[in-house]
Amino acid sequence: MQFIKNTLKSYLFFLISIIITSLLYTIIIYYGNISLNSDNLKIISLIINIILFFVFGIFIGIQCKQKGLMNAFLISLILIIIIILIKLLTKTFNSDYLIKALCSIFSASIGGIISVNIYKKKVI
Repeated sequence: MQFIKNTLKSYLFFLISIIITSLLYTIIIYYGNISLNSDNLKIISLIINIILFFVFGIFIGIQCKQKGLMNAFLISLILIIIIILIKLLTKTFNSDYLIKALCSIFSASIGGIISVNIYKKKVI
């Protein structure tokens, strides 16, 4: 039951983070006169995605307080599968997204490991 509660808190945190980053994307595109097909926008998108999932992993590790790698990996994997299913249904999926998804899962897992280790050092 606690795992489900922590998972729902993590997804709520991620949803709020997505809203904030969407606003940042909008501001960058509108005021930066950047084309949606620009390679710079793809790089910025990848970097923001990695940072977002890293913070997501840290949040998961703080919520769970143990097994940061496993918890962050599983929760981010479920989230990535949901996103891939939505992309497949809307027919916006491309092979580049698989690399982005793997980077996201990896960065969330690293964030989970770091947060659990920081938590254990504070407790001991």
